[in-house]
Amino acid sequence: MDVGRLLVSESAGDNVFVNQAIEAAIAETVKEDEIALYLWRNSDCVVIGRNQDAYAECDVNALESEGGLLARRTSGGGAVWHDLGNLNFSFVYREGAFSREEGYSTVISALSSLGVGAELGGRNDLMFEGGKLGGNAYYKRGGTELHHGTILVSTSPERVARFLTPPDEKFAGKGVRSVASRVTSLRDILEGVSAERVAAALKEAFFAARPGAEVSALSPVAIGAEKIMRWTGFFSREEWRYGRKEKGSKRVPVTLFGERAVAEISSDGRLKRVYSDSLDADAVSAVNAALGENDEADIFENISGAREEAERLLASVKEGGIV
Repeated sequence: MDVGRLLVSESAGDNVFVNQAIEAAIAETVKEDEIALYLWRNSDCVVIGRNQDAYAECDVNALESEGGLLARRTSGGGAVWHDLGNLNFSFVYREGAFSREEGYSTVISALSSLGVGAELGGRNDLMFEGGKLGGNAYYKRGGTELHHGTILVSTSPERVARFLTPPDEKFAGKGVRSVASRVTSLRDILEGVSAERVAAALKEAFFAARPGAEVSALSPVAIGAEKIMRWTGFFSREEWRYGRKEKGSKRVPVTLFGERAVAEISSDGRLKRVYSDSLDADAVSAVNAALGENDEADIFENISGAREEAERLLASVKEGGIV
């Protein structure tokens, strides 16, 4: 697909819900011959993946008592800490106009131009000499694709670990003792680095990959205030952010499509829903839709194997042999 225009949008605010809303509104706005790069930073918050259990992944009470916010994104993956030392990037495009590989290449090229030889590692991590500099996640809906991620510029690893509480088994066999021990930031590598400098490098790499395309700034006015307000309301909803937990229910470890997950079992023994940090957020949502715990069941009916996986889990609950 020929791409005629590169759109660049940079948020002037640091509220996570508004910034998420701008990203979602861009996804509604981008045309087939366009690729958008959105750059944004949030004040203190933890952002969890679409299908994660907020309270299992984050010390929500401590976070909120210290002025932080809990947010949930539409993409899959794990929980991440955001503050003003963390630069977020989003590539938004119509299917076929761009790819995850091009997104990776853009980010790695940008860091290389700053003298940092980063590489991909793990499922979706941005790595430098064994330390995690950031991560990536993905979302696709209605022919529009979103690849977004984080780059830790000056965030302290201790701040990253302060409110994140991943299950111990997540680190099993990896020789890793804590969240903080896995994380590094650009300030530990580059003297005098700033989020503005990294943002400029990302834009230059983005433009360099498509030298013949027209470049245009994408302002909130062009995106549409009504769209942004609607999406801000969606992302700030308590039910979306915290999820629903039935009184008296319990959480038990299970496998879902071969990956670690957690099932919520009601007080009378019914399987309510499944939580997971799988990067395939739609597949997990499809299983929950099959369990009757998702309002968008019609969207996910055709996800391959979802109904079968839900039936397998339901059978395990009935037999008392949750796996």
